[in-house]
Amino acid sequence: MIGLDDSAEEIGVIPSAISWLYQLIEEQKQLTGARFSVRVSAVELTGRQETLRDLLSSADQQGLFMHYNEGST
Repeated sequence: MIGLDDSAEEIGVIPSAISWLYQLIEEQKQLTGARFSVRVSAVELTGRQETLRDLLSSADQQGLFMHYNEGST
């Protein structure tokens, strides 16, 4: 998902998405003068037990959990 940083086409999904997000924020700031706050989370869901791992933390996270909302799509 991270990819290579040799070119814009090879940087990967996560860096590409974050770059796209910041480009849109900059455009909106220029057009409207609005201020933005960005918070990012990245988790990995693995195995039959559906274990979650925080991809942005260097510490071992035991408190992560997934909540299913039955009424939404």
